[in-house]
Amino acid sequence: MDTALARTEFLQSALVRGGCCGLQLAVATRMLANHVIGASLTEATWHQTTDPDARAVARDYVAASANAYPTLNASGHLDDTRWDDDLLFEEGLNGILSTAARTGTPE
Repeated sequence: MDTALARTEFLQSALVRGGCCGLQLAVATRMLANHVIGASLTEATWHQTTDPDARAVARDYVAASANAYPTLNASGHLDDTRWDDDLLFEEGLNGILSTAARTGTPE
């Protein structure tokens, strides 16, 4: 529990220094924590597999099953040549921070 609280304290103190408070602080905290944790879990899952080609196999499966996964196939989901994970993570953070800046009103 202390680790999660310390992590959240660190995050919120940075957001407060950036001008967040009230609802804006609560929303930004939740969005950032969930984005970081979700991205970390996804990446860890891919790294846990013993098959170094697992991502390519999954990508090929989506392409071969385009009728079942038309949106994933069309978007290039899992296609590392389109956008790498670092870019996707950074763009996600940018979107979250932009949204947080517009969310709520300071109390």
